[in-house]
Amino acid sequence: MMKLLLVGIWASIVSLGAAFGMLEWKKLSDPAKTSEAETKIEEFRTKAINVPIIGAGTIQGYMVAQFVFTVDADALKKMQVNPEIYVLDEAFKTIYAGEQVNFQNMKKQDLPLLAKKLGENVNKRLGIEIVQDVLIDQLSYIPKKDLRGASRS
Repeated sequence: MMKLLLVGIWASIVSLGAAFGMLEWKKLSDPAKTSEAETKIEEFRTKAINVPIIGAGTIQGYMVAQFVFTVDADALKKMQVNPEIYVLDEAFKTIYAGEQVNFQNMKKQDLPLLAKKLGENVNKRLGIEIVQDVLIDQLSYIPKKDLRGASRS
């Protein structure tokens, strides 16, 4: 009877020790996963903006754009300003200037360039890598002739 009791106690101690050892080993072997899981990302949707597209000295139409961007939540807490303002400003400037992206003759490869350029420019202006990714939620071109109340000249 005494041997059976000692074997039971010994089995319990070995089981508890193995479980504790496994937890410690798992914690030490995955430091990258724990720090990656601690990084929190927040998603923001901008307001829609209307940007005039000018060609041949006149307004040809308007580009309506709305973006979704992700930011590092910890860096956002340290910011004094809302990064949405900078994303909208950079979007307006990029679309209006139209140097990298020709909105009157768009190609499929221009959209990833636009999104990447917006994120890079916002991070450069803020001086911190806060914007992780910029996604295009809406991008529509409305020719001037299709606008309500536009003169048909």
